[in-house]
Amino acid sequence: MPDLLLWILASLELVIGLGWVFLLFYNARELSSYPNFVLEGPTTRNEEEVVTVIVPTRNEEATIARCLTSIAGQTHRNLEFVVVDDMSTDRTAEKAASVVEGDGRGRMVHGEELPEGWVGKNWACHQGFRMSRGEWLLFVDSDSILARDAVERTLSHAKRTGKDVLSVFPRGELRGFWAKMVWPVLASVIRLLYPLRSVNDSKGGRAVLFGAFILIKRGAYERIGGHEAVRGDFVEDKQMANNLKAKGVPFEVLLDGAVLTAGLASGLTAVWSSIKRIASNPLRERKLTGFGFVLAGLALFVFPLLTLGVSAISGTATTFFIVAAAISVLSPAAIVAYDVRNTTSRSYGFTLLAFAGGTMIMLGVLRQLLGGASFTWRGRTYLTHTRKPTGFSRGMNRVGA
Repeated sequence: MPDLLLWILASLELVIGLGWVFLLFYNARELSSYPNFVLEGPTTRNEEEVVTVIVPTRNEEATIARCLTSIAGQTHRNLEFVVVDDMSTDRTAEKAASVVEGDGRGRMVHGEELPEGWVGKNWACHQGFRMSRGEWLLFVDSDSILARDAVERTLSHAKRTGKDVLSVFPRGELRGFWAKMVWPVLASVIRLLYPLRSVNDSKGGRAVLFGAFILIKRGAYERIGGHEAVRGDFVEDKQMANNLKAKGVPFEVLLDGAVLTAGLASGLTAVWSSIKRIASNPLRERKLTGFGFVLAGLALFVFPLLTLGVSAISGTATTFFIVAAAISVLSPAAIVAYDVRNTTSRSYGFTLLAFAGGTMIMLGVLRQLLGGASFTWRGRTYLTHTRKPTGFSRGMNRVGA
């Protein structure tokens, strides 16, 4: 390998190594702030407060009964729950009804046809809101499991701290190779892109919520236009957080995996589809930023290993390249360790595959940037990059005009 090329590769490796050093320190700084954002136990009982738990669901027959059972068993008694079945094609409605019918506080709603311009989950949440009567609303994903005191603790915290909205970073339930490899890395990326110090600062420039658990005061929900204001967004929780900050509504995102466990997609196809969904909305109108993000990510995760391989094949591999490749494997492993701990499986061995999970995430983002004109989720296909919304044919909707 020519000396000039070796010098260029070594220089790039040095820059990438410094990038990992920065990320390691940045992650350590972020983790040091987390004790300030842990949910505390209930200090007062708020039995007079009616809380409506709204559960949108579509084709979740494997998880819906367990989710609803955890809601029905809440220690906060002044509670109702509304289940909106978004035209499931499996036995979701049947299994949900078996729980709802055994509890007088539950109501089963069979969702209406999806209107043009809406994403299915947002439409289901909107229908659930129309059926609610609580002063507080709690939106919960249908694959989430709540601790018995989840509503009591979060409501008490929100009232004590004067917050109109509270969201909780969930503990992930990971099953299968692909989920264990990818999801902790994605959680790390989200943590670093949206530091809680900024998210929970009313003047901070970052905003995010976690759709698996959003407790929001009815007045605040109406003030930001509810799910109707984000009807075409696949990452509706992120956009709702933006709307809350824009309107000056006080909210907080907390860490407490004991409150909420979220079932995350498993299997290669499901994980790949989830990555594309998460990447679709935030980058739709920011392609240049998206390409820069992907380029930086691939450089961090892949370039050192590729360089080591090329130098080894050419017989010019040096200790420098070996160390650089090791840094690209061990650094993300160290960062991801926190997020592996926040899963039910705690499969720490998968931290050594964090570079591979990160590469897969970057490729998923790149796929959306290059050819994400359509997107399939929960059996529906959406056209995401149309300039004018038109009618949708069977199973297809146009959003984000």
